[in-house]
Amino acid sequence: MSGKEASNSFMSADERRQAIQERRDASAISQPAPTPPAGGAPLTEEQLLQQEIDRFNAIQNDILLTRVTTDLGDVDSAVNALPANIAAIRSRGYVFKNYLERKADTLAGQWRDLRPRVEAAIQSQSQQLRAQADQVQASHNRRQRATAAMSALESEASAAQRSLQGMYDPLNENVLQTQKQLDDIAWTLQQAEQASFGMLATEAPVEAVPANWSKPGNKDGVGGVLYLTDQRLVFEQKEEVATKKVLFIATEKKMVQALGWEVPVSNIATATGSHRGFMNKDDFLTVNCAPDSGIRTPEGTTYPTADIHLKGETGEAWQGFIGRVKTGDVAKERTVPVDEKAAAAVANAPTKCGTCGATITQPILRGQTEITCQYCGSVIRVG
Repeated sequence: MSGKEASNSFMSADERRQAIQERRDASAISQPAPTPPAGGAPLTEEQLLQQEIDRFNAIQNDILLTRVTTDLGDVDSAVNALPANIAAIRSRGYVFKNYLERKADTLAGQWRDLRPRVEAAIQSQSQQLRAQADQVQASHNRRQRATAAMSALESEASAAQRSLQGMYDPLNENVLQTQKQLDDIAWTLQQAEQASFGMLATEAPVEAVPANWSKPGNKDGVGGVLYLTDQRLVFEQKEEVATKKVLFIATEKKMVQALGWEVPVSNIATATGSHRGFMNKDDFLTVNCAPDSGIRTPEGTTYPTADIHLKGETGEAWQGFIGRVKTGDVAKERTVPVDEKAAAAVANAPTKCGTCGATITQPILRGQTEITCQYCGSVIRVG
């Protein structure tokens, strides 16, 4: 996996951004006027006139500001889609980023104020451009070139487009940024719903990203997904592995999906982002655990640290995500409060092992029903 590719029913932020750029790149204004082949005979006056007429016909959409009008419809659809898309992730159980609803309302209000102003500006600019275009067309109808007027028309149309785009581009960037947040959340939920491991009762996913864990002894690392919940950091192996090779070439593969390791966020001492590889383009997250703890595999192996190559997000971003879970800032963004009974069970959990009397130092996570004493192996009930 090279990045987040959620299967959504709505156009993603990346798809919208690409569509907008393609519309702008398609402007005939940016295309140079055709020239005769090198070494060819000079163009006749009739040929030069036809070139100019072709140029004039090619910029009709720019004169009418069609692409700007299309942009407005695109922004309008995107703004109107935000509430439904937010409701969709809430219905799937995403309980964080409680500011999303307020953000969507604010953007809708700003768009209601801005759109009429942009539409009025489009009408005014279009009228001026059509008046200039009529003069050029009148010359062409008389079979006369209007080179200077044609160049002025192209310049005015280009300037009008840039001016109008400047009116709504800042708002559209905020819409795109909000869409990108929803895309990432949708991808996180998709992965969590397909995960091979289960969430604890009342535990909720916060973030997820495609990743490769630099597993000690494995030169290629382990491909999969890194999850951050409000209680744990979890790595799940999720990749095709070779089951048969001929001359070092894989001829048969199988999908492997299994829990790689987990660690309570409270046991993470530091999480540090870094950049490596060619031109520092590869993003890494290095997790160091507190003394007497570590990331734990299902087989019982414990590692004091984990080095993870992230695919699609920066290590610094994940350093921030983990920090906000540790400080409780993420919990403040919940749309649904934590179940009181589950919270009380953790608060009232035993502090000593009933069998050997050892003090329980390992973190007890919300939703756990039992833990194992690390000294005598006894199972201790929680709640």
